[in-house]
Amino acid sequence: MRKNLQISMAKTTYMVLVMLVTLCTASPLFADESVTAIKGGDLYTITSGIIKNGTVLIEDGKILRIGQNIEIPKNAKVIDARRKVVMPGLVAATAEVGVGGGSKIADSLDPFQHDVSLALASGITTAYVSRGGPSGSNPIGGTNAVIKPTYGDLDNMLVKESVAQNAAFRSWMGKTSFRQNLRKAQAYLQKLDEYTRKKDQKKLQELKKPSGVDTYIRLLKKELPARLRATTAAQILDIVELIDEFGIRVIIEDAIEAWIVAEQIAKHDIRLIITPRNKRRPNKYISAPSGSTLENAAILKKAGVKFAIVPTSPYFQTWGVAGRDLMALPMEAAFAVRGGLDEQTALEAITITAAEIIGVADRVGSLQVGKDADIIILDGHPFHHKTFVEWTLINGKILYDKSKSPYFSHITHND
Repeated sequence: MRKNLQISMAKTTYMVLVMLVTLCTASPLFADESVTAIKGGDLYTITSGIIKNGTVLIEDGKILRIGQNIEIPKNAKVIDARRKVVMPGLVAATAEVGVGGGSKIADSLDPFQHDVSLALASGITTAYVSRGGPSGSNPIGGTNAVIKPTYGDLDNMLVKESVAQNAAFRSWMGKTSFRQNLRKAQAYLQKLDEYTRKKDQKKLQELKKPSGVDTYIRLLKKELPARLRATTAAQILDIVELIDEFGIRVIIEDAIEAWIVAEQIAKHDIRLIITPRNKRRPNKYISAPSGSTLENAAILKKAGVKFAIVPTSPYFQTWGVAGRDLMALPMEAAFAVRGGLDEQTALEAITITAAEIIGVADRVGSLQVGKDADIIILDGHPFHHKTFVEWTLINGKILYDKSKSPYFSHITHND
């Protein structure tokens, strides 16, 4: 009798628990708001065209679905993006934001920096940052990382550390030292391969790795690209010779005269970071083409060169000449369009191509299912000078809302 009573009580308890769970789940107090929907905007996917009046569903910080006529879960958080532009967050291939002092970037991130909040207001959700660099006789140095400006959230700030190797290759000393170290590393790898293939354990044990070549070995194995600065066509051709000899991957910054040697750059699959408005006077002492041109980006595109666009200054400035810093990254791309570049490629240069160059295109740079939900919602065309960011989401969370912003909430299109 007692046993039957215990069984009956257990069944009753179980049924009560089931009912409570059901009621709690159905109750608004326990509504599932893990899904966010951005509804009704023009979706600039970057890689799959523009979807008019589309919807983006976000779950667990990732893009769950994207398209038209998508059913929105009943309890989802909905952002009304009608008459707005919805696109991936901007990617700054060179930036100074969110990093304090210290040799290791992961240990010196500051999610409360004023620059971090300005990045969000500017629509930048991913940035390449670096500290230190080559010095003295050492042509390689410094550290770098890709970060997200997740204001107040240190845990999600670092995306990837060491995505390139900063190197100096413009001075005679830098070129000589860089080549010598690459040759040392190359000779070591060749012997290592030879002894391994021949299974010559004695020589393999006796083989000593030259000191200071670990970074150069990574370059030769193409684990990292070398990030070099070259302004003139002659400097760029020096780097072309370096690739011919060692086969390393290369990113060139500040490539003002790249238009002159665009075919060579394309042939060697060199990635560039350019600033369309950078100016350089022609060299009056040579008869060959030289100097800057606003058509630089358009010429590079025609040749098949991949490039990212950055403004003159890598900082977020609230003083000086307006429109030349990272707060106006789209305007720099707009100047490339002024020089003949098509709008699609200009958008790619500040989103997906920039993400490719800094090694994080698998996560950011386009609106695609499975990618991080780093999304900005604009009140106009990305290249219009009056366009403002309305919302910035990183990992699916709204980190910037213009209507609540201390910077731009007072500005409307009627002003």
